Amino acid sequence: MSDPYARPGGDPHHGSWSSPGGYPGQPGSGQEPYGGQYPPNGYYGYYGNGGNQPPPRTHGMTTFAMVTGIVAAVISLVPFLGFISFVLGPLAMVLGIVGIAKRFRSRGFSVTALVTGTFGLLVSILYAVLLSTILSFYDNTQSFEFEAEGTGEYELSLTTTSALPVTTNESGRYRSTVDASTLFGGIVVTNLDGNRGTISCRIYDSTGNLLVENTDVGIDAVAECMLSDVLVRKVEDLDFPEEISARGLG
Repeated sequence: MSDPYARPGGDPHHGSWSSPGGYPGQPGSGQEPYGGQYPPNGYYGYYGNGGNQPPPRTHGMTTFAMVTGIVAAVISLVPFLGFISFVLGPLAMVLGIVGIAKRFRSRGFSVTALVTGTFGLLVSILYAVLLSTILSFYDNTQSFEFEAEGTGEYELSLTTTSALPVTTNESGRYRSTVDASTLFGGIVVTNLDGNRGTISCRIYDSTGNLLVENTDVGIDAVAECMLSDVLVRKVEDLDFPEEISARGLG
């Protein structure tokens, strides 16, 4: 019976050939790879990781960016705290863009940071615009007469159009006509030096109508008259109908 692996015409080196399909290191190949050493770990595990390579790790920056973006999105929905998102939102956006540009692992974290950071920034901007619109609608400057009175020495804190009050020490009766903001203007009177007497404050409009007054007595007594109280009282006095008829709207 002829040898199926023999070359036509014969081969003097026949018998030193490896079996079909053999490669160095395969049993029966007749050859040992790498000087008698088998390939290092991971050589045969090139495809599918082979169980020898560690799994890819999540990049720390992308995780931080995602957490920052989520916090910015949540805080932006909280009244009076949304201004924090003016800082956290852009930070998450920048880190998310860097993560996407550098192709860090966990690209989804970078995308999430970009989306949530943008959302937090837009919501905080919307709140700021809405608040400034409301304040500009209600805030206007008018002429008022501020009056304070006490039986002893007292501290007078006067706020007109500036956010910072002007403080002086007074005694007896104080009266002044000023241009004040209808939203921030006001007067605060506080007893000084253990004074137990009575203190009071009043605000009149330009026609002499009393708008607000307050009185207190005793040590550390405080009488406060603010124009914002007048605005709140006007809003509370508005008469809103409890039921609106559909026929009346038609």
